[in-house]
Amino acid sequence: MNDELKNETALILSEVLNITISPGENPRRIEIANWDSLNHMELILRLEEKFQVRFTMGEVAAIQSLDDLVHIIGVKS
Repeated sequence: MNDELKNETALILSEVLNITISPGENPRRIEIANWDSLNHMELILRLEEKFQVRFTMGEVAAIQSLDDLVHIIGVKS
């Protein structure tokens, strides 16, 4: 996994959710109360803008963790 991509994605995730993400951590939606549907869509929009990618609705629905985000962005980049 690309460390730079993961770090940049983690930074955006931490800003949107207002949380701290430690190096090596893989936050999951189920574990973070404020990773709700509205924040999820804000996160998706910020990531699409940052990395110049577009997520499908299926991808948006399937994303459950930081690693999921990094994997999908990595495939699309």
